[in-house]
Amino acid sequence: MIGFPENLGIAQRGRVIFAIMMRDMRTRFGRSHVGYMIAIAWPLVHLSVLVSMMLYANRVLPFGTDPAVFVVSGVLPYILCLYPARLMGYSVEANRALFLFPVVNVFDVIVARGAIEFLTAFVVAIIFCGALLSFGVDIVPINYSAWASGVLATVYLSISMGILNTVISSIFKMWHVVFVLLMFFMYATAGVFVLPSSFSPAVRELMWYNPLLHCVEWVRSSYYDGYGGEMLSQEFVLWVATTCLMLGLLGERFLRGKLLGA
Repeated sequence: MIGFPENLGIAQRGRVIFAIMMRDMRTRFGRSHVGYMIAIAWPLVHLSVLVSMMLYANRVLPFGTDPAVFVVSGVLPYILCLYPARLMGYSVEANRALFLFPVVNVFDVIVARGAIEFLTAFVVAIIFCGALLSFGVDIVPINYSAWASGVLATVYLSISMGILNTVISSIFKMWHVVFVLLMFFMYATAGVFVLPSSFSPAVRELMWYNPLLHCVEWVRSSYYDGYGGEMLSQEFVLWVATTCLMLGLLGERFLRGKLLGA
């Protein structure tokens, strides 16, 4: 089994991963709750500023009656996808000292960092959606199954990209910069603030190859009847995610020595 030493059972491996999570959180955020609150505050502020700016400028042409729902349904997949995928890329180099312990391997630190980032992302999403509800914004989707499947597909894509990002960035240090540029491109072409149909056919064709666009359309389709039929391809998201996952796992397996010594 990829990344799991044969001499440890699943329960023991779970305890190792949990211990790495605790160590990683203390190293990054300190022993107080203030550090972790800052980690939650950054994407939360990002969400708040973007929604506030768009509502104030009144330049969003939403599909529906509430521009806040339109913007949040676009920004939420970004928070759940690209934030964790980027930070997972630092997992190996941030925890390299742990490889001195025979029970710790590369896959353990990737899983531990991924669990922390997704916990943070979901806490941010819950707090923000709760705040919107308290202000009277109806953020509840009309199609729960489409919303749940869209979120799960977004998380699957993030995990897959995060594992592949970890492998590449652990070998090529400049990849961190490249991935940030890739994040910006994916964000800019995901139709977060404007309808994809407002662009020309040539631009829409280029945007179609952005998997984050399909995640946005998938989640957004749970809020609006008939939305997403033109651009949404659920199969493409799953295909890209599965390809990234396979490449990441193969890279972790066959480049493990380089990852440990990079």
